[in-house]
Formats: sequence, C-alpha cells, structure tokens
Amino acid sequence: MNTPNIKELARRYPRFIRWSEEDKCYVGSLPDLDGDCTHGDTPEEVAANLDECAEIYVADTLEEGGQLPEPHCFIVTPSRYRLPQSGNSIAELRRSFGLSQSEFAKALGITLSSLSKWEIDDRRPSGAAAKLLRVLEKNPEAIKA
Repeated sequence: MNTPNIKELARRYPRFIRWSEEDKCYVGSLPDLDGDCTHGDTPEEVAANLDECAEIYVADTLEEGGQLPEPHCFIVTPSRYRLPQSGNSIAELRRSFGLSQSEFAKALGITLSSLSKWEIDDRRPSGAAAKLLRVLEKNPEAIKA
C-alpha cells in the first residue's frame, strides 16, 4: 500500500490530547488503536506525534496482514462536578467534611494546586479522581478511611 493511502487511513482515527499534571507534559492517545502512545511539551507537538503513531500503526497492521479496527467517535460529557448549577461542587463537598483545601487534597491524594483548579472551574476531575468524589458524596464516612 502506498504512503498516501496509509495517511488517509490513519486520519480516520480520533486523537485525544490531555495535560498530565503528574508527568508535567501533554499526553496523546489513539483510543481506537494504541491508547496512550506519545507525549510532548505542546499540544501541537503531540498532535504531530499522534499523526505519526497512527500512520505507523496502520502501516504495520496492513504489512502484517491484519485488519484495522473500525474508528469510533467519542463524546465526552463534562463531569457533573464542573457544573455550578448542580449543587454538587467540589468546594461544597469539601466544606461538608469541614476540611480545608490542603486537608482535602491530602485526603484525596492530589496536589493542592489540582484541587484549587477544580474548585475554581479551571479544570475538572476525571478518571479515578471523579469516581472517588462520587464515592465520597454517596459515602461520606469513606473520607475517614
């Protein structure tokens, strides 16, 4: 298969770029192909890397005689903790435990900076952090564990 066809096939797959506070860099993912596969200092750098990763994946799969997966479209909805009208804001949850930001961040195992950004709606929790907040909301006694 020639190069233009590989590029065309690779472009069909969605890309996801996120900031990793832990790694202090942007992380790029090809959810339908390879998961997290690259990182960089800027979203533009990661986007270029993702293009290359997708092309390599497509070329290798075709070269090995494998079948490419069907691309999927993902719709990511905001965490309900980000919606001020929900009445379930992170700051309200924290205050319900009578904890300072520092104490709550320590209990969650996150940085004070991350908690602060969540509370001012600059970022939103995702993955395990969002699940932990839901658990604490439904089971307040878990904060003491």
